[in-house]
Amino acid sequence: MSTYTAISLPEIQEVLREDKGWKIDSTGNEIVFKFALTTRPYINVVVCSSLRKDNQDCRAVGKDAIRVYAVNVIRNRGWITTHRVYRVEGWRKNLQKTVMEVFTQAQNRK
Repeated sequence: MSTYTAISLPEIQEVLREDKGWKIDSTGNEIVFKFALTTRPYINVVVCSSLRKDNQDCRAVGKDAIRVYAVNVIRNRGWITTHRVYRVEGWRKNLQKTVMEVFTQAQNRK
């Protein structure tokens, strides 16, 4: 059985790096990362971190997973449905894999 692992903002920023194009969204109560696809700049890959914006604390065990999806910002509609990344040991590798899956699906969708 997998064990819950608390995640900090610096840890998730090691994966979703600003110098690679990830930006933090300033709206809402949760820290959200967005990345505009270079081939389709109107499509954003979004990562909802499960970190609270006010104190950067991770939500408690079982309360929420990291969510990854893509949206069409022009139409303000979903583009790729939500994929979950559980906050367990190995979450970094799982997050990288899931982000790449969503990138690929978003780029290949007609």
